[in-house]
Amino acid sequence: MDITIASRFCGPPRMGHGGYVAGLFAERITGCVQVTLRKPTPLDTPLQLQESEPGKLALLHGETVIAEAERARLDLDVPPPPTLQQAEAAEAGSPSHRGERGVHPICFGCGRERTSGDALRIFVGPCEADGRSLVAARFRPDAAFADAAGIVPRLYVLAALDCPGAFAFISGDVRAGLLGRITFEAYRDVVAGADHIVTGWQVGAEGRKLHAGTALFDANGELCAAARAVWFQPGPGRS
Repeated sequence: MDITIASRFCGPPRMGHGGYVAGLFAERITGCVQVTLRKPTPLDTPLQLQESEPGKLALLHGETVIAEAERARLDLDVPPPPTLQQAEAAEAGSPSHRGERGVHPICFGCGRERTSGDALRIFVGPCEADGRSLVAARFRPDAAFADAAGIVPRLYVLAALDCPGAFAFISGDVRAGLLGRITFEAYRDVVAGADHIVTGWQVGAEGRKLHAGTALFDANGELCAAARAVWFQPGPGRS
């Protein structure tokens, strides 16, 4: 099938938001899904989503493979979340609020120049929970991102778990670069208009590879979804 990703779903300027692109696969593959992003996703450009082999999907721009996905297993130790009040207080320290424009000011996930209903506006900042360092924020999904029953589709739930993984590093002044792979699993419904808690934390690093975990909880601390991501820092001499 043909897919065009509108410019409103950008991450860095001129490329698709990695979590949104991965979410397109999560809508089509049940259970836990692993998405590998091989190239920046062009915006406002016809792309092709097709089955590359049984059980696997690929997003292509012509003959170039942009991303691939398959079912997987999520191996992730999810730390307990902060309280809703702690998560909301952490937002003041978010990289989204640094300087005049913040980090990635027009990003679909974390851009502070975007409006509610047009983007997710998740501004995670440093937080301590159960003796562990995290980044966290309150997230109240807008009705624009829900189905007729008020439930947020997997597409947007996965998108919400993208930027917090990068911010787990950026909050400590470590450049995260671009999302390379994300493994996602959903456990319970996410309801639009209800308060939720989003967290992100560092899992480890291997050279330019940064490993992060992210999670989405309801206001009572029940786990709704989680993801593990690999971020690739820019190489020497690259921005």
